[in-house]
Amino acid sequence: MRNLLFTLLACFLVVATGCVWHSGVNAPYFQVESSGLNWVEIRQYETIGMKRRIKLRIDGNGLVSLREGTSALVSNQFAANHKQESWEDIREKRVKLSEDDTTMIFQSLVDTGLFEKYEGVPFMNEKPVACTNDTSFVYVSANINNKTVGSADPIGKPELLEQLKITILTFYQPKPMRQQRDPSF
Repeated sequence: MRNLLFTLLACFLVVATGCVWHSGVNAPYFQVESSGLNWVEIRQYETIGMKRRIKLRIDGNGLVSLREGTSALVSNQFAANHKQESWEDIREKRVKLSEDDTTMIFQSLVDTGLFEKYEGVPFMNEKPVACTNDTSFVYVSANINNKTVGSADPIGKPELLEQLKITILTFYQPKPMRQQRDPSF
């Protein structure tokens, strides 16, 4: 009888521990722990004009890599169409952040709902939301605290989309297009 009671108690503890652990694994909001294994990759594609691409990758060790241009190499390092007209249009910038700054960026993305499961339409299927004047699509992939997320479709949740664009603009300051001046001035 004593062994049966002990076995039942042990089983209860194992089940309770598993339930607590499982609920933590699937929680969309969590405290980001500093780790060199964490990373976020944000890709933005313009749909009109020059069709510029931007790829921002932030690694947990603080290395930030920003690629920009119209070449397919911006978003795909293994692109093979070297005869493409814009093949050489690529610029890269690298920055090193502190551990605290990197963790803060990751935490802001988690707090905005990067890992949240949406019951409605989480991503846009065909084109940007009609109520915005947006001319670009944004995709994100991430691994934070061993939780992964990736978007096969453009991000459609407005709060997350805005936070992703703010993160891009933190490291990318686009140069204005040259304006043609009136010769009479």
